Amino acid sequence: MSRSAVQTRQGPLIINKMKIEVSDYYKDKIKNAYVVVNKEPRRVCVMVYNDGTKHSMSYAKYLYTSHFCCDVPKGEEIDHINGDKMDDRIENLQKISKAYNIKKDRKGQEMIEIKCPVCGQTFLFKKRNLSSHPNPCCSRRCGGIKSQWKK
Repeated sequence: MSRSAVQTRQGPLIINKMKIEVSDYYKDKIKNAYVVVNKEPRRVCVMVYNDGTKHSMSYAKYLYTSHFCCDVPKGEEIDHINGDKMDDRIENLQKISKAYNIKKDRKGQEMIEIKCPVCGQTFLFKKRNLSSHPNPCCSRRCGGIKSQWKK
């Protein structure tokens, strides 16, 4: 494992970089692959292509695509079933839609169902935001229409 420092506005950031073996799925496209841990902390795979360009993706996504020999379609994400972002075991990874992943991450927040005053559509809204937004709309479009109403 090598350590390197990157200068940021907050000062030097120490990054632990570990070279990994390139999987068979990526062998024809990638020369080298490294795993780094960002400050969230999550593992990120940095891939160096044969032409010298670099690309990064989550380590979980790298493992999933390498194991199942397939790309993840646009609009879908690789999710950690148990919620631990550092647990990258294959049996803990699943492919889900981006919309479902967003809903899944909201579980800890108390949401209430509200009816939009402009279009009448019901939608979920964070209960803690009601004090600052007493009469919210379902979208920016409806909010723009509402802002034109005479008070």
